Parts: sequence; C-alpha cells; structure tokens
Amino acid sequence: MSEMESNKTCVENDCNHSMKRKKGVRNVEEYKCQRIKRARLQGKEYANYRGNVVKTKSTTESCRCARKCYDKIDIAQRGKLLDAIHSFSCKNEQDIYLQGLLDAVPIKHRRPRNGDKSGKRSSSFTFHVVIQERRVKVCKKAFIQLYGVSAKRVRRLQTLLLCGQTPKDMRGQQNNRKSVPVGDVQAIKDHISSFPVKISHHASKEYKYLDAQLDIKKMHTLFKEKFPDCKVKYSFYYKIFRENFNLHFGRPQIDTCGECEQLKVKIKNPNPNECAKRVAMAELAIHERRSNKFYTSMKDTKHICKNNDSVLGLTFDYMQNISLPCIPVQELFYYRQLSVFPFAIHNLKTDEASLFLYHEGQANKGPNETCSFLHKYISDNVPPCVKELHLYSDACGGQNKNNCMVRFLLSLTDTNRFDIIIHRFPIRGHSYLACDRDFALVKRVLKKTDRYYVPMEVCQLITSAGVPGKFTVNMVTSDDVLDFKNWWPSHYKKTCLSLESQIKAVPRSQKQDFAVSRFVEFQYNSRHKGTVVASEFIGGLVSHTFVLRQSSDKSLNPTIPVQKAYPAKNVPINAKKIIDLKKVLRYVPGEHRDFYDEIIQWPTKQTD
Repeated sequence: MSEMESNKTCVENDCNHSMKRKKGVRNVEEYKCQRIKRARLQGKEYANYRGNVVKTKSTTESCRCARKCYDKIDIAQRGKLLDAIHSFSCKNEQDIYLQGLLDAVPIKHRRPRNGDKSGKRSSSFTFHVVIQERRVKVCKKAFIQLYGVSAKRVRRLQTLLLCGQTPKDMRGQQNNRKSVPVGDVQAIKDHISSFPVKISHHASKEYKYLDAQLDIKKMHTLFKEKFPDCKVKYSFYYKIFRENFNLHFGRPQIDTCGECEQLKVKIKNPNPNECAKRVAMAELAIHERRSNKFYTSMKDTKHICKNNDSVLGLTFDYMQNISLPCIPVQELFYYRQLSVFPFAIHNLKTDEASLFLYHEGQANKGPNETCSFLHKYISDNVPPCVKELHLYSDACGGQNKNNCMVRFLLSLTDTNRFDIIIHRFPIRGHSYLACDRDFALVKRVLKKTDRYYVPMEVCQLITSAGVPGKFTVNMVTSDDVLDFKNWWPSHYKKTCLSLESQIKAVPRSQKQDFAVSRFVEFQYNSRHKGTVVASEFIGGLVSHTFVLRQSSDKSLNPTIPVQKAYPAKNVPINAKKIIDLKKVLRYVPGEHRDFYDEIIQWPTKQTD
C-alpha cells in the first residue's frame, strides 16, 4: 500500500469514527460536511467529498523578498501564528482578524498604462503579523505563508476592506436548483400535523402516537392525492417527518378505561347537543387529571426515596398466569394446563423487582397471599431506617384492595414498624405500574423459549431477563402463606362511621361508613393507632377518618398471624385439569416426570 493510500485510509477512519446515532437524535456536528469544514478551519489534513486526501499547507517556503520577511521569524513564532489563526471557531472570525492586519495606503508612484486609466488601482496594501503583541510589517507572500491562507482569500479581504465591508462567509448559501419550494415544505408539515394523535399515559415521558393503521407510505400517498401539483418524493416526505416530528405509530389499545371511551363517544357524536358535548369534554378533562395524579404521585415518590433513605416506594401486582408445561405441540392448545402465579414487588428506589413464584396447587391468588408476600418482602429487604412507606397497586378487590390489606398495613403502623404508610390506587383503566415494565421483560424471554416444563425452569428464565441482578425469584410453598383473613377480625372492626359524620348534626343520609371500594387513598400513622384516613381522590381536600381498632383490644400492638392459611399444605386442583395433565405427560422428558407425577396425585375438586 502506497503512502498516499495509507494516509487516505487513516483520514477516512478518523472522519468516520463517531458514536452510533440514537434514533430520533440528529448528530449534526458529525456530518461529513461539518467534519470537512472543521478540518479546513483548523488547518488539518482531511478527505474531501471525492475521497481524495487534502494535506496541510506547507509553510516552509521562503518569501524570497529583499527584506527576508519570512526568514527573520523563527520556527517557534511561526507555529504560534498558525495556532492563533486556527484557534477561531468559524471562518468569519478568522477573516475579521486577518482583515485587521491589512492596511490600505495610497499609491506613491504610478506607471503609465498607455493612456488606459480604467485599470488603475485606487490603493496599495501593507501586511502585518502579530508577534509578542505588536504588529510587524511583512510582505504579501510571507503573510500568506505564515497564516496558511490562499492568495485568493487575501484578495477578497482587500476588496472588502476598500468597500468598508465586514467579511461574511457565504459558502452553502446559494440557491439549489433541486431544492423543494418553501410552500411545499410547509404543506408537508401541515399535512402531517393534521393527523390526530394519542398521548400515552403509561410512561413517565409523554409520547404521541398516530393511528396504528397508518404508516409513512400511506401518509405520502394521501399527501399526493390532496396536493397533486406538489411533486414531492417519498424520501423527502420521510425526511421532513423524521426531522421535524417526534411521532410514533401506535399498536391497537387493550384494557382501556371505560369512562374515557364513553366520554369520547359522546364528544365524537355527529349530532350532539352542544351543551352535552361541552359537559362531556369537561368531564373527560377532570377524569384525565384525576388519573394523572396517580402517576404524578408515583413519580414524586420515586424522586424522594432516591434522595431520602427513610422513605421507600413499592409497587406490586400479579403477572399473567404462566401455563406449564410449555411445549410447541398443537394438541396442547386444547388441554388444560397447570397455572403458575408470579407475584412481583418493584422497588422504586433501586428499580429492582422481587418475584414470588408458585403454582395453583400450592396457594391461591387472594389477600392471604398478597399480605404474606408483602410482609416477607418488608421483613427481608426493607431496612429498619425506613419509616415512611408508599405503596402503589391496582384496585383488584380480591388481592390488593380489601379489608384484609387495610388491617395488615394498619398493624404495621400500630406496631411502630413504620411511622407513615400511604397506599394509593389508580382509576380503573389507568393502572400501568412499574411492575408492568418488569412483566414485559419476562414475557419477552418466555416468548423466545419454546420449551420449559417445571417452575424451576421458569425461575431461571425470569432471573435471566433484564440486566443482571434486576430480578430476584422466591419459590413459594404453602407454609409461606399466612392466614390474614381469620386474623384481623379479632383486632379490628369490619366497619364503622367516620369521626366527621358521627355527630348528631350530620343527617343519616350523609353519614359515611367504611367501604373499602369507595376510596383510592389510605393513610396510616403510628401517632394515631388503629386509625385510617381515607380519601376518594388522590390528594383530595376531603378525607374521612375511621377508627377501626376493637374497643376490647387494649394492647394496640397486634402481632402478625402465625397460623398457616393452608394447613393441609396443598390446594385442590380442578379434576378435569388433572385428566388433561395425564394426557400431556407423554410429551414431558423423564427428568421432569417426578414433578407431574406428584401433581397427578394432588387432591382434586369438582367444578361445573
């Protein structure tokens, strides 16, 4: 390989060395034109648009004038002059600096030009360089050599100096014959903006989504039909879309809010009553604000607990059931399979998740399980310095939002384990939690695995999901589930009137009793033992105080139950499911047969 080719390869590697562009982010400074412009400005070697290497200009040639201007300046000072001109950030600054080193002086002696006076120069010029903060007069050739500029550039500066103008870089400002008219560009932007968008409420950052049935090709086709006179190619339409709009194409929505859908139908009704339409729009705005309060409070809690060791935020929820065994056999689609229940608790401080894994023969999905797992997580993972606990979960009545959960959390403040506990629930249809992001990672791994047979294999797959250390899996047995249902009635009341409505002045129709399903925020405080403050809205101004402790319970320090929820150490399984599992057994390898042989001998229950 020749020296020329070697230099060319090195320069190309240096120019192409840049980080991979993140989607939606333009690295303008790393464009090829910008790299070439910087190299020329700094006097460095670079590869031009044709790939040819342009070397740095040589400054070792003598000026050969009578005064020996170039030779009088030593090598160290020549380098300082070049560094001075290359230190500017743009060409305009360089030109202004060089123009300040030129002086226009009258011509002392003129030569006859055969009577032609049109070509007479009006002025002559003197050139200077700055050495040790003083101007030193040099010849034109020495000036060009010392500052590494071209003679054409100096002539331009001389012309502008005579006209009294400041140099201005006009490179790249010429009109391009292939450029799209400004009106067509604005028409493209207006056309893209005319499509309705949906704003995602599932993420901490706001995302705008176009309809799932659209794509950029369809949008370009619609644009050509609407503006037949605009000759805009698809590539240019896509460029405008990518560079000026941060829009995504959404997937069909699932599990949406029923109230949102009902109000949107009223607003989109083609023959509405204007008054009813305005009322529906106002109700939708209020509904969205109330639903966003849940995500805002969760975001604030995450920020607080990362900066305060005495505060902790947790979210918890059940993942979709996992069916075992997972075998790519078509026949299994019609068989009943063993259900595995993953329950996740996500720590907002560390962004780590702890999962409790068990199958339907070991425990159910009820308040006993939820309270037991939450109690175990607090005992094993929450340090004693944490005195304020914020909980977020969906409003499932059979698992998270029930009398059993309220009394369990109340006992944690009554025993002074925590000073304050706040449990918040979202509006139905607006219940996206941090756990759901964890579940997405787990499902992605499960979808890529075509065969797994026992819960231990599922445990290994969950542990491998996400970054190392993000997931911790606890294999649950029947002994780990405590009987909270039969524990709390001996310490707490089932219902009572609020302290605000107990007085006789409040009419009977306005008296407020303790109904768990009516409230979305519960607050517990160790200063008021046996008392819970409930609100119908997150951060609402109106709250209700209920004293749930039993009048006969004088200790006010209820202990966590020790009685097992399943003393028989198993839960009966559907008899039809056992029959189907026997049929599936022929597809299970021998090393996993023992697990299914035990399940087949499990107690059964008859269902319709």
